[in-house]
Amino acid sequence: MILTARYRKMLLTLLLFAVILPIFTASSNADGDEAPAPAYFDIEQSVETIKVGINSGYSALWEAKLLNKTGSGYAFGYFDYTRVFHDLGYTACTALSMRGDVGFVLPDDTKVGPYHMLLNDIYGSFDEAKSVADGLWGGFPGYINGQYRVLVGAYANESKTYEAINKRGMDAQAFTGSEFSILAAETDTSELQFLYDNGQGTKLAVRPVGADKPETWFGGDFYCGNFEYVRSGSRLTVINYVNAEDYVKGVLPYEMSCQWPLETLKSQAVCARTYVMNNINAYSDDGFDVRNDTYSQVYRGPAGATEITNSAAESTSGKLVRYRGAVCKVYYMSSDGGSTDSGENVFSQRRSYLLGVADPYEKDIEFYNKTWKSELKPESIVSRLSGYGYELAEISEISAVYSDMGNVIELEIKDMSGNAANISGEDCFRKMGLNSLHYSVSKQTVDDETMFVFEGGGWGHNCGMSQWGAYSMAYNYGADCNKIIDFYFNGAYIV
Repeated sequence: MILTARYRKMLLTLLLFAVILPIFTASSNADGDEAPAPAYFDIEQSVETIKVGINSGYSALWEAKLLNKTGSGYAFGYFDYTRVFHDLGYTACTALSMRGDVGFVLPDDTKVGPYHMLLNDIYGSFDEAKSVADGLWGGFPGYINGQYRVLVGAYANESKTYEAINKRGMDAQAFTGSEFSILAAETDTSELQFLYDNGQGTKLAVRPVGADKPETWFGGDFYCGNFEYVRSGSRLTVINYVNAEDYVKGVLPYEMSCQWPLETLKSQAVCARTYVMNNINAYSDDGFDVRNDTYSQVYRGPAGATEITNSAAESTSGKLVRYRGAVCKVYYMSSDGGSTDSGENVFSQRRSYLLGVADPYEKDIEFYNKTWKSELKPESIVSRLSGYGYELAEISEISAVYSDMGNVIELEIKDMSGNAANISGEDCFRKMGLNSLHYSVSKQTVDDETMFVFEGGGWGHNCGMSQWGAYSMAYNYGADCNKIIDFYFNGAYIV
């Protein structure tokens, strides 16, 4: 049968309508009790290992100390791009310190390193190199540019190294590592255990061993998983490679009280898991996905976990916040002061599930910063804004633009000379040093001084889930985690 162009066009239109109609029908059920059928193929949780920046930037360490809390030693190796650990060697030490191979000064002012004797032989395995190193005073194995080597001692400079080589009659050369070289030493004795210097492409990783699920003390907390070290100058960025579910367990007790209702904790668990899945490689320049502080989510490992927080994580294991099948980009804050706001107004992100909602739940409970008041001198505001590059003299006027939800979404700040600064979105509270976006502003005389008075409620950026609101929904109204997510994320659901 031969179809004319007109009939071919009509047939194509009918076929398209047949495909689109079920999708439209599914999306229109987003506010129902049942989760809507996905409008397209569901997105599976694909990343099982999370990379958390524990120390980075200004907090990077000169020396990073580990203590294997439940095991008996460590494996040395590296992670490939798929986050799989590859073994290169091991040590039986339970207390281990990593540092850049830049040398250090002992208490008696003796300079140690960064030069070593490097034996000229190349070895076929770590065990072979370690066997030779164990037979030499001050010897230790190394992995240098893809080869197993043996090094001896640590000397202040090249000449002292050659003096030691000649004195001991070693078949060796003086060696100092590249800018990526990292040493591992026993913490208590400073006895060198391993040197890793394999160029920029890979970094030293350390895996605690000796237990089914080792827990490692580091920086006053203990962690599950493994560690990676990225050297920059003489300092190390420390990264925790941790299973996604263990990560959620290490977030929950630090983002929400362990005393809160289980359903509230479950809503936090799915938000924490969804947040990190949406931020894989967010800090790729630094080598990790998320930080361990409020710039991402607070994460301190399992030390603060309780039976109820672990239950919240385990009962929602693998589940994410979704909208029409897609994983949502979720946000949450401590409290909203009476209403949340849209992602478009706060973060310049227009998303169907990030719409502002009037929040009737926070009023039924008492909590810190439910209401707040801040009185700022004009000169204090000038000083604060100058740190963000704004050039203002004596401020004469501040006017606010409010969203339909009653939150400040834009500020215009004018000075006596007619200069003006315009601030929008979340900067309306961050740059002003205020608690939230839910506030009013007025110019008043306080104790014979001109002040700008900000009065409001809530704590945070006002977009997404209110933690205190979620608490009230579960505690006062018996809401489960599904209803909490549906309320704050406008028809999103958990699956």
